[in-house]
Amino acid sequence: MDIPSTLKRLDDLLHACRLDEAETFLCEAIQTAKVSGDTDAEKTLLNEQMGFYRDCGRFPEMLDTAAKARTLFEQQGETDSIAYGTTLLNCANAYRAAGAFDQAFSAYETVQELYDKLLPQSDGRIASLWNNLALLYQETGQWEQACRCLEQALILVRQYAGDATRTAISCTNLAVSLLRLHRVADALAYLKEADGILAGRTPSDFHYSATLAGFGDAYYQLGKYETAAAYYEKALPEIELHMGQNNFYAIVSDNLAQTYEKLGIERPRLSGLELCRRFYEAFGAPVLERSFGDILPKLAIGLAGEGSECLGYDDELSQDHDFGPGFCIWVPDDLPEERVQALKAAYAALPKSYLGIRRLEMPEADGRVGVCTIGGFFRRLLGLPGIPRNEEEWLSVDESMLAAACSGAIFRDDSGIMTTPRRKLGLGYPKAVWLRRLAQALGRMAQCGQYNFIRMRRRGDPATAQLYLGTFCQNAMTAAHLLRGVYAPYEKWLLRSTAELEGFRDMAAQINELLLLPPQRETDLDEETDLACVYIRGICETIGKETAMANAMEQPENAYLADTAKALGVKAEAMETHLADVEKIVRLEWETFDKVQNIGGRAACQDDWETFSIMRRSQYLPWDEALLKQWIAVFEQALSEGRNLITEKYARMMESTHPKEYAKIKDQLPPVSPEFVQLREAIIAIQIPWMEEFAAQYPNLASRARIIHTEDDSPWETSYETYLRGELTVYSFEVLYGYGRWIVSLHQQGENLSRMILEETVHEYGYATLEEAELNGYCP
Repeated sequence: MDIPSTLKRLDDLLHACRLDEAETFLCEAIQTAKVSGDTDAEKTLLNEQMGFYRDCGRFPEMLDTAAKARTLFEQQGETDSIAYGTTLLNCANAYRAAGAFDQAFSAYETVQELYDKLLPQSDGRIASLWNNLALLYQETGQWEQACRCLEQALILVRQYAGDATRTAISCTNLAVSLLRLHRVADALAYLKEADGILAGRTPSDFHYSATLAGFGDAYYQLGKYETAAAYYEKALPEIELHMGQNNFYAIVSDNLAQTYEKLGIERPRLSGLELCRRFYEAFGAPVLERSFGDILPKLAIGLAGEGSECLGYDDELSQDHDFGPGFCIWVPDDLPEERVQALKAAYAALPKSYLGIRRLEMPEADGRVGVCTIGGFFRRLLGLPGIPRNEEEWLSVDESMLAAACSGAIFRDDSGIMTTPRRKLGLGYPKAVWLRRLAQALGRMAQCGQYNFIRMRRRGDPATAQLYLGTFCQNAMTAAHLLRGVYAPYEKWLLRSTAELEGFRDMAAQINELLLLPPQRETDLDEETDLACVYIRGICETIGKETAMANAMEQPENAYLADTAKALGVKAEAMETHLADVEKIVRLEWETFDKVQNIGGRAACQDDWETFSIMRRSQYLPWDEALLKQWIAVFEQALSEGRNLITEKYARMMESTHPKEYAKIKDQLPPVSPEFVQLREAIIAIQIPWMEEFAAQYPNLASRARIIHTEDDSPWETSYETYLRGELTVYSFEVLYGYGRWIVSLHQQGENLSRMILEETVHEYGYATLEEAELNGYCP
């Protein structure tokens, strides 16, 4: 028999915690060895079986295996060998576990005689003998003797063995004995040494559960019951993972119960999200920090997606499926596959339960926890590799899936790979898409509630009327979420979520009452007094009023929401036209920018479309639409004439940043009239104070922007003033005049264009407000 291969297969099954398969495999292997007459293999496997049954708390089977192992050696006259000494040590451990202490002492004594005679004193097996003998002293209450044995073992493993696991075992065992002698400080020192060796291994070492339980005992003695409970809670899943709910599991469970009794509380029931956070902190974080420290800064860990716990709506009923300890490890799409598989293996080796809760996974819940790529997460929920990029994509995604993608919490994300796109997504729909969605919801409210519900009632069709009523209510709640900039969750939680929206609690109560009204069969109804019609009218008034406030519209009395929906559609169309024009000028600039020849060669920014597009879109989004169209026409005319206005813009800036080089090319630039210069400088005189005001109010953001004044220019840094002067100089006089009139109107209204532009910029980077971006200190 190939013993190394057999033992490797057994170890694989045990590390995977497939205990039933491991037992079957072991029994079959022993029988094969016995039939083939391979007694050496049989002896080895009997020793393995003895330890297996001991760890599982199956003492009758364990003792039967011990007897078979001893008999095999004795029948062959091999009782004066190291192999017999090791087998007898395992037998002694079995006797000890079964409570046959006299028999255990006798066996340990014989083992010591054999080891003294046959092994050098530095051999690690002698340390194992001291460790196991100490356990017997512990179980018979002889704590001083136990400490002496363990001190001897620790000296040996530290000095000769070089085996960190043995050191940890000896430290833990010594700590347990010291605690019995109330030497808590000494015990904690040894436990911390053991923890430093065993914590975060993947798969975890089954000895680690004893270390964790030891911490619990230590802090219990110190009266730090909350800390003790936390360690006991962490020890239990480790015990169950490796040994099942055995005798040790029962002991630790009893200790935990006594600890909660001391605290005067029952075992806490955490929310699903908090349960998962603590599970990650207890088991996930140590593994990732120990085994994946090289890629940990590239990962994001948390819990998000479908599931009531991600929305914070879980209750006792939620625990019947797809609920329990678990978390997501989101990885970059380009992470090497071997590292992804290693992460998956490490996650699979984590305990399956925590705080008494075992995760019950359903087939449809696949992918909700575990290792997932960033792109895979968004594709599963949104059908897209990331957040939507255009109106078509935004409108293609179910709103409840957007809510799911923003749900839950991120526990760790050093690089922002998950936080950044979720933050952007959390800002809500782009304005034009928002208008379309809101118009759609209001249109359905009008069609289903204000019109067809009443029509079906009068037609004597209450069943269809109820269908329309449900659709009306769902669209009213969707509209409420849109008006608060919050994605509506799936139907199960829609009413609850609506009640939590600011200003919509009363409307949610009205919807609740409306849905509970019994269907009416009377065809002759009075809309003014019919209770369902009264509720519908009140709900429509609420949504109509909120819509008018959000869009600076007048709200006609008793307005039909279909008219409001049409007005929103008109606004959306105008906004879509503006966005298309902004995109057009930005694309024109980018194509032209690509052809700019710099003094020092091609600039890095000429290959960075993402940053360029964000900055330039932010520049043009606040513009008046008529002015924007005028500028596009001028830009296109210049291109048709072979002029590169972006090249001219940068050339104009060189008058301040590179005056010598500018002197060589200035005659090649179109002349500028005194009237043009006068108008340009008047505009600059208005805009510079705006930027100064912005910089004073938002110093963090301003520190990432250009210096403000031309007087501070250098060959390496171009100021805001110089850049603005260069940009304005390439406008036609008509565009500059229109731009100037617009700037003056903003000034008269108390607006600040610098602020308006930077608001668009930070929004593109996922911040709702300038204040939020300033606080986070990030805006490229």
